[in-house]
Amino acid sequence: MPWDLLATVADQQELAPGHFLLALEAPEIAAAAHAGEFVMLGIPGIDRMLIRRPFSIARVRSEPDDAAPRTIEIVYKVFGARSEAFSTLRPGARMTVLGPLGRGFWLPDPAARHELLLVAGGIGIAVFPLLVQQLGPHAPEATLLYGARTAGELILRDWFERHGVPCDVATDDGTAGHHGLVTALLARRLEQGASTRRLVMACGPTPMLRAVADLCLQADVPCQIALEETMACGFGVCLGCVVPRRHPEGEFDRFVRVCSEGPVFDAREVAP
Repeated sequence: MPWDLLATVADQQELAPGHFLLALEAPEIAAAAHAGEFVMLGIPGIDRMLIRRPFSIARVRSEPDDAAPRTIEIVYKVFGARSEAFSTLRPGARMTVLGPLGRGFWLPDPAARHELLLVAGGIGIAVFPLLVQQLGPHAPEATLLYGARTAGELILRDWFERHGVPCDVATDDGTAGHHGLVTALLARRLEQGASTRRLVMACGPTPMLRAVADLCLQADVPCQIALEETMACGFGVCLGCVVPRRHPEGEFDRFVRVCSEGPVFDAREVAP
């Protein structure tokens, strides 16, 4: 069930130039959130905020004396006027928050061992901290393949390593890890034999997701992709975020709505 709230900013940190972590007091959403779901954010009283913008729920947080999480965290990069306005907010400011929305990742049966490969490109890293939180003691079964333009934009690498998730990184300029695309790291992994079942979960720019999906389909490895699309409403009414199905069954089945039928899809479902 989504909630439409006026939430208070609890904290705002700049993780790297132009990259921010925003914490919002929204206990109803924090308690209901699942990895891969998102919220629509706006600033009340600002004309250019009439249409809210979608952001993945990166993490949930509870205070030491609370049993349930009370705070949601959003990791975002400044792209335009709206996200720049978000970056100016300080503790005590208010934001409109609608969520949690969409379909998130579906996790494997914890009784069956899996090798989880988490593939993140740029700000696509934002969907994975909550996934690691929800994996709990099974988090070390995951490996993060993390790509960015430069070493300074590998913004959450240390957090994953502190939580027992090994990281293999790639940068466009070669300042950290593999000099090239993160999909090269995935291709190398898929060429290696695996002693357990594999599952790939990916989020990042569309060209990366397209390449990840193709690699996994060729290798017959299950793959879930979290799509990044522009959304106006967030709940399936405006049809502004549709993407084509891979195998439509008819004229009226050619597209799916990312906001309501995703944003996480089986790679066999859609053609990003």
